[in-house]
Amino acid sequence: MSADRRLCRTPALLLAALAVLLAGCDGSGREGNEFVFLTVDGFNTGGSGSIGTVNSSLADRNSSTLVCVTLRNNLKNPTVTSPTGLDNVVITSYTVKLTRFDGGPVPGPFTFGASFTVPAGTASNGTLSGNTASAGIVLVPAQAKNEPPLSTAALPVAANAEVVFKGRDGGGNPSRRRARSR
Repeated sequence: MSADRRLCRTPALLLAALAVLLAGCDGSGREGNEFVFLTVDGFNTGGSGSIGTVNSSLADRNSSTLVCVTLRNNLKNPTVTSPTGLDNVVITSYTVKLTRFDGGPVPGPFTFGASFTVPAGTASNGTLSGNTASAGIVLVPAQAKNEPPLSTAALPVAANAEVVFKGRDGGGNPSRRRARSR
């Protein structure tokens, strides 16, 4: 089992130094020509329940800061159509952009390749289910902790993280979803 899959299932402890604030998606995501839209149900570090902050140890410069994200696939018009394989969304990459609260310099942005599917799910009696996927993602790569500005920053460093997910639906149409920090 890969480290990112374990992250989404088992508790993990991250120590304070770089606090990253996370939040769900901005806007409804219902614009555009796609038949589905994605929402971010939440972030966690392997425990139960969603979290709003992640503490990243800058002292542990050999480990990336990971978080588990849960995405939900929603039909744009569920009263007209039922989910099909064409409504599945394959996430192909994501970009993390950090913004410090104090306005100081930040590393990145970081773009990572990804390969996981957010299924369309199934509809029964007007209720959609089985339409979520969880995946481990990197917020701060280990390499960034070893280089300026993080290697020379006065601790603690507090920052927002904006994560933009890119992918395509089952028909090959591009899709983009932004998880914004507040």
